[in-house]
Amino acid sequence: MFDEGAMDRLIAEAQRPVEGLDELHQQVLTVKGQAEDADKLVRVECSAQGVTGLEIDPRAMRWGSQRLSETILRLIAESLADLQAQSVELMRDVLGDGPLDLSAEDNPADLRMRTAREAYEGAMDQAVAELARIERGL
Repeated sequence: MFDEGAMDRLIAEAQRPVEGLDELHQQVLTVKGQAEDADKLVRVECSAQGVTGLEIDPRAMRWGSQRLSETILRLIAESLADLQAQSVELMRDVLGDGPLDLSAEDNPADLRMRTAREAYEGAMDQAVAELARIERGL
């Protein structure tokens, strides 16, 4: 007998890793890296969209253009490094401590996607078998 509940559970199980990756992607998009100079006169914020914030205290304008531009560039790099570190931590929480190189074979994301595909294919095989059984009964 065809168990619709079991089929629904199989499909839900197959979709869970994909949904987790979608949620991870959305979380990574909200991460903001931040950096500021030691005197707290210049602050930079970066996100997946690039530099999203730059605050310069008027006192920093006395530094001169060379020092100010060097400080801003350094803080952008630090902010991007902070953004990357936070993103890696999010991915580690979702994908585990395995290699985060998505191009590597058997990386955590690849394994989860493979598991999802196998569960989906198994569910489809069961559905096709059940449809064949029903067809034979007609």
